Amino acid sequence: MREDAHIGLLGQVSQQRRFWMLAAGTSLLVNLLLAVSLMTSKHTVQTVFIPPQLDRPFELRDGQFNNAYVEQVATWFLSMALNYTPASFKYQMITFSRHIDPELYGEMRKVLKGQLDEIMRQNRSSTFFIQKVRIRGLTALVTGIRRVRIGATEATEEQQHWMVKLSERRDGLVTLADFKQVDAAAVKRFMEGQ
Repeated sequence: MREDAHIGLLGQVSQQRRFWMLAAGTSLLVNLLLAVSLMTSKHTVQTVFIPPQLDRPFELRDGQFNNAYVEQVATWFLSMALNYTPASFKYQMITFSRHIDPELYGEMRKVLKGQLDEIMRQNRSSTFFIQKVRIRGLTALVTGIRRVRIGATEATEEQQHWMVKLSERRDGLVTLADFKQVDAAAVKRFMEGQ
């Protein structure tokens, strides 16, 4: 009788052992398949943002910025620099300065401080109405109408072209690398890809 109980127990242990061997084999096979699929798949990271200052979502894929991102960041920089009143320019200057490339920071900060003094002295305000944005890489060429007022008097209204160059930061976002008004010849060169 003891021998029959022992043989029955050995049968149960043998069944349990087969079950666990099958479970371990299945787990090993699944892990192997997952490892192969991971190694053969394209390694991409996609991030979609909707920041508070921007109005459309954009994607960053493997560190590549799409045109919607470059356009919105460039027009944000333009609005911070060209849409102001004497009361708002100081705040805008501080906000704008946080996003300037470190190599450009000192020079741009000096220009902005000089403009602040002039804006306050003249009671000058400015508005820039964007007409067209062209993108190439991390550079945007923005065309629009700029209106400048001195006090309550309209001083100028003219079409202007602004070049906004961005540079990638280590954390994956961008800073302002260059910001300048350009002439029609520079617009033509930009359009020709030069």
